[in-house]
This record gives sequence, C-alpha cells and structure tokens, in this order.
Amino acid sequence: MKKAQPLLNQRRLGKAAGVAAGTRKRILDSAERLFAERGFEATSIRDIIGAAGVNIGAINYHFGTKQQLIAAIFCRRVEPVNRRRLALLAGLKPKTGGQPPTVEALLEALIRPAVECGFDRADGGETFLRLTGRFYSETNVEIDRLLHANFQPIMSRFTAALLRVSPQLSRQELWWRLKFTFGALHHVLLTLNCQDGWGRKLNRRREGEELTRRIVRFAAAGLRSPVVSIPISSSVAARSSASLRAVPPRRPVL
Repeated sequence: MKKAQPLLNQRRLGKAAGVAAGTRKRILDSAERLFAERGFEATSIRDIIGAAGVNIGAINYHFGTKQQLIAAIFCRRVEPVNRRRLALLAGLKPKTGGQPPTVEALLEALIRPAVECGFDRADGGETFLRLTGRFYSETNVEIDRLLHANFQPIMSRFTAALLRVSPQLSRQELWWRLKFTFGALHHVLLTLNCQDGWGRKLNRRREGEELTRRIVRFAAAGLRSPVVSIPISSSVAARSSASLRAVPPRRPVL
C-alpha cells in the first residue's frame, strides 16, 4: 500500500495540472474573443470571468493583472509566428548552396507564417486577426513594449538579409518598402473575410497559399523597383530621419 500512495499522488497532481491548463486556456480564449469584439479598454475583468466561467481567483492565479493577461494573449500568438519566421530564414541557407537567397525566398519566410496564423481557423486565427486591428487602433503601453521586444530582433535579421540581396536600396528605402508590404499584408488579412467572391469559394489551405504567393510577388516587385528621388521639404526629411533612428512605436504585429 505504501508504494501505491506516490502513484496516487502523481495521478492527482497530473489531473490538477490538466485542470489548471484547461482553465488558463479557457480564460485566454474568452479574453481574446472579447478584446477582439469590444477592445481592451471596453472589456472588463468581470466580462472575462463571465465568459470563461471562472472566478476572480483564477484570473489572479494565472495572470495577475489585466495587462499581464493581454501580454499572455499577445505572446501565445506572436511568438510562434516569429519562431516560424526564424526557422524558415535559417532553412534558406542549406537550400541555396552557399548562394544568397532570393528576395522572394526572404519575403516568403517573413510573410508565410503570418498568413498561416491568420488562416488557422481551428486555432482561432480569425479572432486573432480582428485582435490585430485592436493592437493598431488602441494605445496600450504593454502592447507597445511587447511589439518592440518581439519584432526588433526579427526585423534586424530580415533587414540585414534583404539589404545583402538588394544593394541598390538604402536602409531607409528598405524600411519604407517593408512598411508598405506589411500594410498590404495586414489590410488583406483583416478584410478578406468581409469580401464576397473568390475568397469564399476556395479551400482555406489553397486560399492561404494563393495569398502568400500574391503578396510575395507584389512585395518583391516593390523591392526591385528603381529608387526614385522624391523631393521633400527639409522638415519632412528631418522627421523621417528621426523616425528611422528611433524605434517605430508600432511594429508589425504579424
């Protein structure tokens, strides 16, 4: 009987851990949906408790504060996307036989994980796409900090790689062209489900593949387009230069 007691304790601990993990996921799923629908400020802890079917103690135990809950939602979505980006970037080296990867290959490594996340209906990708809009439209100190921490290292790696294969571009010019690329990507991901037509008729996997190819071709053409000198006033030039020296307050979320 003495030997059976440790085994029984292990089973109880395993069951308790499973219940805790289920509770945490239920809170995250409910909070993510409410934040996407109502916004961060308009959603209260009471709202989340009601939707998740938990008490305030569960929120305090798993997250502590509303800001920490927002951070947990952000990290569980964005960190896997960025790990996938780095894995795809690292995988380009063996495929090129020592030669620099193409612009298209680098852009695909940057874009594909975001599209995969957005089209993952089984894991709440559509909800997170709506939440992405909130990240941009609502000011939140915690989100700004997380954006900087998560995207600064990623964009540094991709910027260096793209500059090596795009020697005609200055760092400033590349910054602008990537800014336009992310703008197009986010707009399509956020509005695709609002559009009737081809998007509704295709298989989700095929649709995501087509979107990835289209955005990559579009962005590659933009990066390869000739650099044209655009006359601007000295004040605008100064502001642009300052924005490049500082970390932009809003990094791409996806």
